[in-house]
This record gives sequence, structure tokens and C-alpha cells, in this order.
Amino acid sequence: MPKIAILGANGFLGSPISEVFETEGWEVVEFSRIGGKGELRENFLVNLFDEETLKRALSLSKPDVVLSTAWDTEHGKFWTNESNVDYRDATLNFARLSFQSGSEAFIGLGTMSEYGASPGFCNSVTSPLVVNDIYSKSKIETGLGLKKIGEKFGARTHWARVFQAFGPNEKSERFIPGLIRNLSGGKQFSIRTPNYEMDWIHTSDIASAINFMFEGNLNHFVDIGTGVGTSVKELSELVCQEFDLDASLLDYSEQIPGHEKKAVVGQESQLLSQGWGPNESLRKRIRSLR
Repeated sequence: MPKIAILGANGFLGSPISEVFETEGWEVVEFSRIGGKGELRENFLVNLFDEETLKRALSLSKPDVVLSTAWDTEHGKFWTNESNVDYRDATLNFARLSFQSGSEAFIGLGTMSEYGASPGFCNSVTSPLVVNDIYSKSKIETGLGLKKIGEKFGARTHWARVFQAFGPNEKSERFIPGLIRNLSGGKQFSIRTPNYEMDWIHTSDIASAINFMFEGNLNHFVDIGTGVGTSVKELSELVCQEFDLDASLLDYSEQIPGHEKKAVVGQESQLLSQGWGPNESLRKRIRSLR
């Protein structure tokens, strides 16, 4: 049975990724700062910024593949936090340590923000990378650095650029949980970017796409999205329909004039052109959050 070590295996993205790999016959090893939750899983206390804990966990678990979900996600602040540089350096060091310990592959998670604020339809082969802030800059540098490390060790690497993720156990400050909380309490919810069209993808589909990416041995850079764009306004109204919320409480009075941006995975991109697609519609995914 192949073995994959996942740093952040119990997190927002790590949990569904762990479940999908287990379903596909992998042994999942949990690397975490707080200890493992899976009773039947091998688990290790590690700190991404503590090299000795990483070395020990890698030496004892001997994973074939390592996947890291760790990054600064402090709501509203991660865009400009200097910690992004620390996560860049620590993630690349983690990859080096993984290969030095005998792992055959390393998977890191990137972001649609690497393409800028409004890239339109995205394709990792043709879309230019755009630095808007220290977050996007650090993610870009990590993805490029990981590729070089893999080439140096003659090992396999993947950098999965995740588009607009949503799903269970999402932080309460994020868009969909915040919308539901406010409208459920009879409060208005301000939407400043109603025309921003994004590729909303459920965490279960992200997990499925990453497994497909690995099993299909796709290229290093892979865009993780559905290929379908939905505006913030359309999504908000869909949430209202599925949760029986009052859409009149959606407040567009402070919207940014002319803010018609788009960030969607192109249909010709590697993942979608190879035949992967989400298991459920966006409506059904929203409904499942109830």
C-alpha cells in the first residue's frame, strides 16, 4: 500500500484530501502541530518551521509522497503578512528534507492569485504570472522553487493552483459562512464585488482533482478548478435559495464601480482537458453545506 504524509491532514483542505487518498487505497500519515485525529492513522507532531520535527517524522514514517497544505491564512491579513516569505522558505525546505529522506514526490498547494486580480480564463501553460502582493509573490516563488528542487533530486513534484475553495469547516470569516451567518440573523450583508466571476470549487472536488492530478502524472503546474465561472452575486443568490434566506438583505450599495473581474480555469487547461470534472453541481455543493 503506498503511503502519503499530509501536513495539515485535519484542516479545511487537508481533511478531504486525506479522505480521498484513503478511499483510493493509500495509507495516510498525519503530520500536524496539534496531533492526529484519525484513530486508525499513524500521526506525528511536527512544526513546519522546526526542521528536527520534520526530519524525525519523515524518518519514522517513510512516506512515498508528501503533501503540504500549510500556509498563513489569517483572514484579511495574509495578503500582506511578511510570514508569507517564511512559509515559502519552510515549504521548500520541507520538500528538500522529504527527498533527502527517500520520498518520491512532493505536492504543494498554490493559488489562483498567482495569475493576478483578473486573469480571465486561466491555463498554467499560457497564462502569465502576476505579482500583486507578498502573498502572490511568495506562492509564485514557492511553485517555481519546488520545480527546481524536484529537478535537482530527480524527483516528482506538483504545484496545484487552487481556485475559489469553499466547503465544510470553512473559517467563519470567509465569504459563504459570513453571508449565511448575517442573513440568518436578519442582518444585511454587504457585497462590494458582485460582478467578480470566479471558479468556485468545493473542497471534496479539490481533493478529487489533486488525486486525479497525481494518479494521472500531470505536469508540475496544475490549475484546480471546475472551468465554470459564477459571479459573487449569482453565488450569493444561490446560497439564499438553498438556505431559504432573504435575498433582499444582500447589500450592493458599496460595490466597486466597474469591478467586473474574472478568474476561471480554462477548459483547455491540463486537468479539465484530461477528463476530470466535479462530482456534483455548484447548487448541490451549496445545498450540502446545510
